Amino acid sequence: MGVAASTSAGWTCTALAQGGKREPGDEIKFSDLFADEMLQEAQPKRSRAGLIALGGIGTVVTGVIVGVLPFITVAFRRHPLPYVPATSKQIRMVLKHCKACPNDALAATAPRLVDLGSGDGRVVIQAAKKGIRSKGYEINSWLVVYSMYSAWRQGLSRLASFHRKNLWKASLSEFDYIVLFGAKDATSFMEDLEDKLIEEETKEGAKVIACRFPMSTFTPIYEEVDPAGEKGLESVWVYDLDAEKAKFRELEEDDYTASS
Repeated sequence: MGVAASTSAGWTCTALAQGGKREPGDEIKFSDLFADEMLQEAQPKRSRAGLIALGGIGTVVTGVIVGVLPFITVAFRRHPLPYVPATSKQIRMVLKHCKACPNDALAATAPRLVDLGSGDGRVVIQAAKKGIRSKGYEINSWLVVYSMYSAWRQGLSRLASFHRKNLWKASLSEFDYIVLFGAKDATSFMEDLEDKLIEEETKEGAKVIACRFPMSTFTPIYEEVDPAGEKGLESVWVYDLDAEKAKFRELEEDDYTASS
């Protein structure tokens, strides 16, 4: 049994206790009941919206981390060379020293080129356009995927291929032209690369083409140095690997003779 009365505070209900659950005289405001019910309905919606927002933020953060991680981890490698895209002039300077066979580029005897640290693939793709079967070795998986897509989009997949490889573990025996873009203060990298080129089997007549910065101890058979010196990067050096290996063998023989 209940009695409803209008008060200045709004509509109220005097509920008589039934079964000892309420005391006589207890008043319940309808406005309070309505507000409580609305609050209870809104809470699950806000919770769902919060979870969706949190999930979206987590997805974005994860995507950013996955995207930039291959670029950040370069700093933790033994030779942390940065990714700096080659300019059009640098590519022209490199490729003018490479013989092309545009009508027979896929032949077994056709010249082959490899770009060590191929980045976004622009050197390899331009070499393929010239008619040189080329490969790019790159440690950054995102750049490898992008390069493969670029070659496919331009219809060059047969002449330009890209591989996620550590150049220190890659064989260079099949290539006529070994291209690399050095970096300032990368002396230890150049020295280690020279050791690899001397010690490993390479193709007869193979050439090393270094852009931006020269090799450490190799003697170039051709050089074109930027007039701006170290401040400029439009420079290229060409090295004859056969001559460098012969020079190394002579030095070893001289050392052996001197120690005998």
